[in-house]
Amino acid sequence: MLTFLFFSVLIGFLTAHGPGCFLPLVPGTSIGCKNAPSLRYHFDPDLNVCHTFHYNGCGGNINNYKTPGDCYKNCVGDPSELPQGAGDWLHERKYFQCSLGKKPIFNNNGSPTCPLSDTGDGCDSDAATCVNLYTMGLCCNKTVEFGFAADQTATCLSGKSRYQIDGKSVLAKICDDLTCPNGYSCEQGNFFVSCCQD
Repeated sequence: MLTFLFFSVLIGFLTAHGPGCFLPLVPGTSIGCKNAPSLRYHFDPDLNVCHTFHYNGCGGNINNYKTPGDCYKNCVGDPSELPQGAGDWLHERKYFQCSLGKKPIFNNNGSPTCPLSDTGDGCDSDAATCVNLYTMGLCCNKTVEFGFAADQTATCLSGKSRYQIDGKSVLAKICDDLTCPNGYSCEQGNFFVSCCQD
């Protein structure tokens, strides 16, 4: 019975986000606001990713984080908050679905799962790669997985250095939602834009 309860809590944690994480992006207002506009981070529950936006300084909603790390911790989850022993199975920013909210690819046997693999092997379709999720693998679209992984690296598609905060790439949907620091310009990646060194 305790094992069932443990796994129920574990699955609930892995598949749920905080309630504020489902709120829409609201840039706030600058009218009557004494705070300076700034770059903030918003969790997109459809894509399961945190991205940047221009915050006007006041108002908005609670789906508004100062750093990408704060956004991921609050909306993807913090393994340290799991029941004792469960954190050993988890790695940061992993959850039971494919990247960008994409549906898994099913094998010939009707299952989307695959054996855990360091090479990505184990899926029937050549279009799929096996993504490790804790104690099982999931067959996900290879183009999406590799493209999204490339968008998060320290190197832009152009080969230039990508701007990061606390080791996390600063991503946005469009360049208008991104303010690059001096010496960086907005460049399109596979799925997101980011600041790349000039």
